[in-house]
Amino acid sequence: MISTLSARVALASFLLLTAVPGLVYAHGGEDHATPASAASQVAPLAFAQSGHSAEGAAFQVSLFPQDDKTVLYLADTDTNAPIMGARIEAEAGGWQGTAQITRADGVYELPWAPPSEGADVSLIVSAAGKDDLLLVPGVRKPPLESSLEAAAPMVAHWTHWAGGGAIGAVVVSVLLLARRRKANAAALLMLVGVGTVFAPSVLAHGGEDHGAPQAVQVQVQPGQPIAMSKPTQFLLGIRTEMIEPREAADTVRVVGRVVPDPAGYARIQPSQPARIVSDPAYPIPVPGQVVQRGQVLAVLEPTLTNLERGDKRSSLSRIESELAITERELTREVTLGALVPAKQVETTRIRLDQLRRERGQIVGTSLGRELLLAPVDGVITDVHVVPGEVVSPTQALVEVVDPMRLRVEAVIHDLLLARRVSSAQATTKLLPGEIFPLALLGVSPRMDPQDQGVHAVFRVDGGQAARLSIGMPVDVFLASGATRLRIAVPRDSIAEMGGRQVVFVRIAPEQFEARPVKIERIVGPLAEISEGVSPGERVVVQGIEQLRAGR
Repeated sequence: MISTLSARVALASFLLLTAVPGLVYAHGGEDHATPASAASQVAPLAFAQSGHSAEGAAFQVSLFPQDDKTVLYLADTDTNAPIMGARIEAEAGGWQGTAQITRADGVYELPWAPPSEGADVSLIVSAAGKDDLLLVPGVRKPPLESSLEAAAPMVAHWTHWAGGGAIGAVVVSVLLLARRRKANAAALLMLVGVGTVFAPSVLAHGGEDHGAPQAVQVQVQPGQPIAMSKPTQFLLGIRTEMIEPREAADTVRVVGRVVPDPAGYARIQPSQPARIVSDPAYPIPVPGQVVQRGQVLAVLEPTLTNLERGDKRSSLSRIESELAITERELTREVTLGALVPAKQVETTRIRLDQLRRERGQIVGTSLGRELLLAPVDGVITDVHVVPGEVVSPTQALVEVVDPMRLRVEAVIHDLLLARRVSSAQATTKLLPGEIFPLALLGVSPRMDPQDQGVHAVFRVDGGQAARLSIGMPVDVFLASGATRLRIAVPRDSIAEMGGRQVVFVRIAPEQFEARPVKIERIVGPLAEISEGVSPGERVVVQGIEQLRAGR
């Protein structure tokens, strides 16, 4: 039988532990019976604390007050690019001053801090030949209450733990008291069992997990405002462009490839069968090496049969014998002086020079070495030279190209279009975001039997040709006429989100919106929009991935 005191202690402990979960579940004014309401979908997705902003016809500013100064961020209204070297005159209440330039691009400092009640700031900005007047109302320091509100969940969290610790202390005290009064084992087991059942409710009440907080994946939804502070925009390089009607060329896309300009390309071949010689004075070039016109690229030693070599040596012996006889004859005639006619002496000299040239020709070509020279200035692209290898006249040993003189060859299957082509642009997936203007050189009248198309050749501007490589595949957009686009945006500014095509529109200096759009057509690098945006709005053309991913 359980003693009366033990029974009372057990009953009191049971009632205490039964009442505790209700207190813990509904702590801090929370109601765990019903789930908390979801956050409003129209609330801006904030990347960082925003400042006090204003936007004018030419510039936009964001002010961030501090204890003894105010940091000012200045950007262009249309492009969102930082403005450097601006003169900013500020007035707030009874204070007047000029902003000081900092080392950071587009960042200035005002030697003024707003009062506690706030103040309106007027700014006169002059930069890049533009002037603008901006009014920033209600500039004040961030309130201290925001910091306290941010810390409230942490305080409530540790309050729950403290409550659980107090309950545990009460249970332990009851157990010790019961044991000291020599209560029987049944009472002790009852208390331990009740504590074991309700302890998890105290530590993890209402389905909460008091372990490490879980990271929340930020996802931008179409139509949702996105708040991004101006410092973050400068850091991520966010750039915008104003929407307006544009004149664009009606283009047709065809495939093409980069080819060398014949005037800046050379394929060096030997003039006769020969063997490659390794000469330290003329090292074999490597791909990528810059060479000059007339530079030695390879040394060859002609290969002859035994019969050919014998004939050449016989001719050389004969010429050397005649050369020795003629030299002695000339010496004798010069010694005799006036006894020998001057005409005979001159004839002997001419004969001697002829024999010397014949000997030099045989030694230097047939039996000597041949030097391969670079015919143009450029860069080595291919080298097919191995010391000791025997090469033929049909074999290309070295190829040299001038990287500043390149062409693009496009294949056109529409014969009517080939006659209307006036200019073109080229793009390649290997260099995303880059566009190469092309000038038409000519269209071949012959249809190629392999690709069943006519070939058009275009010249690449020398300033951009260095970015391309020979053989690189490109997409060529042939301009066949002009067209008028009502509302056009760069096609690279269009992103896909939830199966919908959107553009990011800046609706305030520090606020953007993912705007669903309807694309009418794609014309070269531009996209014509029929729904979703209006002329005069500014779309993001750089930093789209950061906005879409919520970074």
